[in-house]
Amino acid sequence: MRKICALTLLLLLAASLPLAGADGASVRRGTPRREGRFWSEMDACYVPVKSGGRLILRADAGTVTVVPGQDADKLQCEVKLLSFTPSETEAHSFFSHAVLTARRAPADSAYIELRLPTRMPLASRVGAFFTVAVPRRFNVDVQTQAGSIQVCGLEGDLRAVTAGGDIRAGNLTGAVHVDSGGGNITLGSVGQRLDARAAGGSIRVGDVKGDGYFDSDGGDIVAGMIGGSVHAQTAAGDIVLRGASGPVAAQTAGGQIQLGQCGSSVHAVSVAGSIHLDGARGRVEAQTGGGSIDLLQVMGAVQAQTSMGNILAQIDAGRDAFAASSLQATMGDVHVFVPSDLPLTVKALIQSGMGHVIASDFPLSMRSQAPGDLGLGFVQGVGALAGGGPPLILRTNLGSIEIRKENAQALARIKASQLEFWRTWQEQEKEQEQSLEFLRQVMQEQQQRLDALQRILTDNSSGQQ
Repeated sequence: MRKICALTLLLLLAASLPLAGADGASVRRGTPRREGRFWSEMDACYVPVKSGGRLILRADAGTVTVVPGQDADKLQCEVKLLSFTPSETEAHSFFSHAVLTARRAPADSAYIELRLPTRMPLASRVGAFFTVAVPRRFNVDVQTQAGSIQVCGLEGDLRAVTAGGDIRAGNLTGAVHVDSGGGNITLGSVGQRLDARAAGGSIRVGDVKGDGYFDSDGGDIVAGMIGGSVHAQTAAGDIVLRGASGPVAAQTAGGQIQLGQCGSSVHAVSVAGSIHLDGARGRVEAQTGGGSIDLLQVMGAVQAQTSMGNILAQIDAGRDAFAASSLQATMGDVHVFVPSDLPLTVKALIQSGMGHVIASDFPLSMRSQAPGDLGLGFVQGVGALAGGGPPLILRTNLGSIEIRKENAQALARIKASQLEFWRTWQEQEKEQEQSLEFLRQVMQEQQQRLDALQRILTDNSSGQQ
């Protein structure tokens, strides 16, 4: 029954509207129909284009779905306008004042625009749904003031901007710029640079071959491997990156930071969360106001500071890469692993002993001051490892300090914990992939409906000739 109704609707649409010209774009307005307590109008657009062109869509409101079509020389668009009113007069007034435009643009591209009556309360009274089929190799530039944007299966660049809705896309081969003023952003892999901003939601993306820029005012940032540099910032969420080839700058005001292997420098700041790093080939700077810091396989200089939490660092630098470093905790322990042949000078200090100690696998010159019976004096240890070299400053106001030789067994336990974390992360990513696969299937159904509409229009055109 549903298939018959859908086919009937397509036939009515095709029969009631004029056919497009062979060389030009066209817009075909449908007939308003009552659907329960609201009214709808099905419109259609056609624009001749070429593979490699661009869709430019601007709408005052509307959810937009873009799918790859079967043809490389045409763009088809179905627009469903909704008027949420039982009044036929009010509905017809809205439809008659809604302006839908479609035309060819330079460089074999297409421009589609929907302008709605400005005097109507758009947020609660009207709606629009776009389904656009374009050549598979095509660039997309969509901007809507209210609605979600969905794109899947295209080879090209994507620019998607919505003032109030989610943005979802499958794998994309080109550069991507997405900006949501009131929803989540969910993407597959990205073939070039990614620029993602979410004012009120989270950002989740697969691997990115270029640089990655992430900015969220109210959610988590989760991404796979980034082929270039990374800038990630969120006001209220976690930052989780599987890894990056270039420099990483990550900052959160209300969550933890979890980073995999990084091929360059790392700058990580959390106002109230822990920081964990699997490895970095460049300089590492990590600072948090209320959490622990774990830094593994640090191959250069390191600066780490926490106000309340422990610091664990595994320095794996060579003689030429290591430089002056410091690990400082206000209230917490400091635990560091260093290679036995790395030339450096340890300067360890506990400001208030109170039973806390400095323990070292390397010889240190120790001194302490414990005035009175409370043991509040400092504990200090200094020593030259492998002949001495750049300073490694270890400091805590209230906690213990340990300096250990690299211990395979201890490091194996730490890395096993991290492997478990990334296994859990991969399971979550599989759920995201399943969600995007469902999106692809839904969009494929949209594409098939548009193909059916095009066949009907083509048959009618042949019959009239």
